[in-house]
Amino acid sequence: MSSVLHVELEVKAGAADALVAEYRSSFRPAISGQEGFRAVRLLRPVDAPHYRLVIEFAEEEQRQRWVASELHQEVWPRIEARCSGYTPNLYGEVEG
Repeated sequence: MSSVLHVELEVKAGAADALVAEYRSSFRPAISGQEGFRAVRLLRPVDAPHYRLVIEFAEEEQRQRWVASELHQEVWPRIEARCSGYTPNLYGEVEG
């Protein structure tokens, strides 16, 4: 079953451009090569105060391996540093 993680990012004042640059230069390239990776998107707010990071893997176990990897431990803190907080919400695909 597909694993889809939505992370609501509370971006620090003045840090939005740095967040986007870090996502493009390090996070997206790092996650894209992982086993089971399907998609990653950083959504810019239109009428909401927070950015949203959407990550999809074929299986939840593959996503968990990514989170436990040394590469994730290297690139995620760079995203987190641009935020005052974040809220993750994990979803599984409804079949049928």
